Amino acid sequence: TSWSVHDAVQLETAGIPTVVITTRNFRELTEQVAASLGHHNLRILTVDHPLGGTSTEIVHQWADNAVEETIHLLTGR
Repeated sequence: TSWSVHDAVQLETAGIPTVVITTRNFRELTEQVAASLGHHNLRILTVDHPLGGTSTEIVHQWADNAVEETIHLLTGR
């Protein structure tokens, strides 16, 4: 989580729109790390938890369900 946020902040700083994907159990940590790096408004997409141990079929469903929100976070539409 920390390194994903760190990488996203570097990309955002370089002008590349970025979305961090995290699970609901790590949402608060993701927000805290982003804030500590000066990016209080970092785009964060939250999916269910856990990813590890969850069937590929379910993870694919989560990904399919996240497409529209990802587009919205990146474009505002």
